[in-house]
Amino acid sequence: MLRDAESILDAQWLRQADGFPARGVVIAVSGGMDSMTLLHALQAWRGAGRLHVAHLDHGLRGAASAADARLVAETAERMGVGWTLEEAPIAELAAAERGNLEAVARRVRYAFLQRVAEKLGAGFVATAHTQSDQAETILLRLTRGTGLAGLKAIARLRPLAAGSPVQLIRPFLATPRARIAAYARRHGVPFREDETNRDLARARNRLRHVVIPELERLNPQVGEALARLARLAGADSDYLATVASDWLRAHARRAGKRWALPVAELTALPPAIRRRVLHQAAQQPEYPAVTFQRIEAIERTLLADDAIGKRLDLTGGRQVRRVAGALVFA
Repeated sequence: MLRDAESILDAQWLRQADGFPARGVVIAVSGGMDSMTLLHALQAWRGAGRLHVAHLDHGLRGAASAADARLVAETAERMGVGWTLEEAPIAELAAAERGNLEAVARRVRYAFLQRVAEKLGAGFVATAHTQSDQAETILLRLTRGTGLAGLKAIARLRPLAAGSPVQLIRPFLATPRARIAAYARRHGVPFREDETNRDLARARNRLRHVVIPELERLNPQVGEALARLARLAGADSDYLATVASDWLRAHARRAGKRWALPVAELTALPPAIRRRVLHQAAQQPEYPAVTFQRIEAIERTLLADDAIGKRLDLTGGRQVRRVAGALVFA
């Protein structure tokens, strides 16, 4: 079992993650096959001592949600792994905020995982995203017209939140879901099926059950190929982002949250760097996402010769305006 667990976890890579699992690992467990298998494999690989299970009941599926929570708690108890369960009225929160249900659920879930990790002093939160999830994410973003940064898709290791010492880690991100399913069968991993995963009205489900099987007829290794695309795009995107950051440090004037960028130097930049500079100046961690369309609008409207005095709105009540030879973000 140990060798089997090491194989699907990519244990060689995990050993390179500084402090894993010695600094403590909170495992996000929904009750589905992927996360229950992640719990089983981590416990088989390193024992229960530094593991803790976290489950958030979204309350979206009634009795089925409650049954998921019971399975997670009972399994963790049987393994000797500590566990934390909470409930959150996701549907009510989304209605009150007039927000997207999935986006609200994700935000609340990650805030819960952050709280649990901080309370325990854990260094890592592990989620069960797979290579198959990576492929689906890339295809979804391609259909929406993503750029190079969007092709990075799911990161294997990153801070859980901006400035947080807790690392979000995905031990299954190099593992196809078919291998995880085979492991679950071999070792009798208990899990529950979420019936909404079969709803083809949902874009990700249609990709999983219809589109990707068709692509696999063209290339049986399409999941691995898309994961490779994410790695290559990520390396290129990170390099370009570093170049943009270096430019900002050299040319931008800052006073608190106010940035001033020299227009002459901006317009002389290659478009790939200029757009990243503008995005880094416009996008601050505490504000909602600034879209690519908004960056294009800044280029089109505020870098023109007749732009002095013009302004555009950004997210969070901020603006960018053209003042003489500078763009001012405030």
